[in-house]
Amino acid sequence: MKILAVDDDELILEVLVEAMSANGHEDVTTATSAEEACRKIAASAEPFELFLLDIQMPEVTGIELCRAIRRMPGHATTPIIMVTAMSERQYVTAAFAAGATDYVTKPFDALELGARIGMAERLVKEHSRAETSSYAMADLRAALEDQRKVSFAEPINIEGVDGVIGLVNLENYLLQLSRGGLFATNIFAIKLADAEKLYARTNASDFRYALADAAEAVATAVSTRDHFVAYAGGGIFVAAVHGREIESRDYFEDLANIALYEMDPADSSGARLDLRLYFGEPVRVGMLRSGSAAVEALYVAIERIEDSLRRKSVRKPQHGKAPWLKMLVG
Repeated sequence: MKILAVDDDELILEVLVEAMSANGHEDVTTATSAEEACRKIAASAEPFELFLLDIQMPEVTGIELCRAIRRMPGHATTPIIMVTAMSERQYVTAAFAAGATDYVTKPFDALELGARIGMAERLVKEHSRAETSSYAMADLRAALEDQRKVSFAEPINIEGVDGVIGLVNLENYLLQLSRGGLFATNIFAIKLADAEKLYARTNASDFRYALADAAEAVATAVSTRDHFVAYAGGGIFVAAVHGREIESRDYFEDLANIALYEMDPADSSGARLDLRLYFGEPVRVGMLRSGSAAVEALYVAIERIEDSLRRKSVRKPQHGKAPWLKMLVG
């Protein structure tokens, strides 16, 4: 695995290299600044498969470097682990918003860091297998479309929407915050109505665009709060919304559906897609000692909304129109 470690402290770089070697990773390149890192990325004959970035660096921070790497060709999904002394929530949130995959605080434990890198390596291998399988097919266009038609239950990374990150990234974000006992947050699960029928009747591209529209609508609804949204598969999104006292499920649901209605979503033939989002009741997570409890809250929220929708199928709007639709059309 080809790794680039970036830190302005050369002693830390030495420790990182030793820790990588102890975990069986010998191909480690180092850089002491963001500028040097960018030069080495550009000059490398083979792309780096993992980045380890410090946050506090002169001139260009690790968060800015993370954002720059995400814009580089071939690195939209390359794992990026922040290795930093900065444990405050604003840094954790900013790092994941910039595209970080994981976050480790100094002083770090070599075994823990090795486990995080092992997870990143598995992500790289899965991505590589998908590409190899796809490009081996004779018809490249058909291959790419087949690659995009993932199973209905599979999580999908939705790119290009502010506040929307991968499910693994969201889990790592919650784990990092809970390690520091830093947050009170609310986990919502949101279901896209008739998502399985939509999946069955649309092609892969149309389904992904519909998910992107839904994700943007959810992010818009909770945008007044610190938040992250991820797609968990099966037509379900999860949103982590910070704040001890927040607006109600109905409030967020109405805002999301107004935003979705105003997007006027359509398939590639121009036919309008009648998309509707349902918010479940939040699972409230406070000051935790167990990091796993924060991640478990994601799946408790998902179970709750599935149970709720099974019990009452689809809520009937009063007077023929949902409140959010009445606001738009009278």
